[in-house]
Amino acid sequence: MDFRQLEAYAKVIELNSFSKAAEAIAMSQSSVSIYISSLEKELGTTLINRSTKEMSPTLSGKLFYESAKELLSLKHNTIYRIKNISENFSGEISILASSVPAQYILPKAVAVFSRAYPDISFNVKQIESFDVARSIASQKADIGFLGGTVVEDKCEFREFMTEKMVFIAPSHDKGFLDSKEYPLEELLYGHNFISREKNSGAKFQYESFFLEQDINLSKINSSISFDNNQSIINAVINGLGISIVSEFAARAYIEQKMIKVIRLKARLPERKFYFVLKKNFSHSHLVKLFIEFTANEFRE
Repeated sequence: MDFRQLEAYAKVIELNSFSKAAEAIAMSQSSVSIYISSLEKELGTTLINRSTKEMSPTLSGKLFYESAKELLSLKHNTIYRIKNISENFSGEISILASSVPAQYILPKAVAVFSRAYPDISFNVKQIESFDVARSIASQKADIGFLGGTVVEDKCEFREFMTEKMVFIAPSHDKGFLDSKEYPLEELLYGHNFISREKNSGAKFQYESFFLEQDINLSKINSSISFDNNQSIINAVINGLGISIVSEFAARAYIEQKMIKVIRLKARLPERKFYFVLKKNFSHSHLVKLFIEFTANEFRE
C-alpha cells in the first residue's frame, strides 16, 4: 500500500468516477483501476460496488476512505511542516563553551540574538576546552565555542573573532612601571606567575608563545593555577602574583584601576575564537542562523 494508491482511491470516491479521478491526478484510467484492485487484494475485501452503472463504496470502502483521507492529510501536513521549517524561529540551541566564550562572549551574543529571535531559547554549559570538541563530536550539544583549536577529526573549527591577551599585575604594585617594556624572562622567572589549569586553551596558546620566545617552561616561577580568568584576576588584585588573561575578562578591572597592564618587549599573540561543529552533519536552521548572526555581530 502506498500514497499513490490511497490518492487514486480517494479521488474515485470523491468524484464517483474512475475516468474523472484519473484526469484529476494525471494518471491513466487503467492505472487507477489497477491501484484500486491491488488495494482490494491487499485488504482482502471489496471497496467499490461495480455492479451498477452508478458506482458506490461498500461499507468497508466507506471506512477505508476515512482512513485514507487521514493518511493523505498527515502526508500533506508533514510535507508542509518540513518545507516551511526554515521559517519557524522557535526551539532550543544547546551550547558547550570554554571559559572565556561562556563567561564573556556568549552572554552578549545571546542577548543581542534574543532581541531579534525571542522564541529561541539557549542551554549553555561551560566545560574544559579539550572536552568541548570531544562532546560536539559525540553530539552532546548543537555547537561549541573555543578560544583555539584542538585535535578532533570529527569536528570543524570556524574562526569568527579575535581578541587580545594581556599581561596583568596589581595596580598597587609600584614595581611595574608604565613606561617600561619588560622582557618575558624577567616577568616569568622573577615573579610568581599565576597560570591556567592544565587543559586550558589559553594556557596552551601562551605556552606555545613562550617557547617561540625561548622561554624555559620548567624555570617559570609558578605556585598556583586556576581554571578561570575571574579567579586569576582576583588573585592578581590580592597580590598573589602576575598573569596573562583575556582582555575581555580584564577590561572592566583595568578601567577601574584594580589591575594594570604590563607592557612587554615581545607582543603577545592575539587569541582566535572558533565555532566548533560536527563534520558531515546536517545542522538545524536555528544553529545556522545563530552562527551567521554571531559572526556578523562580532565582525562589526
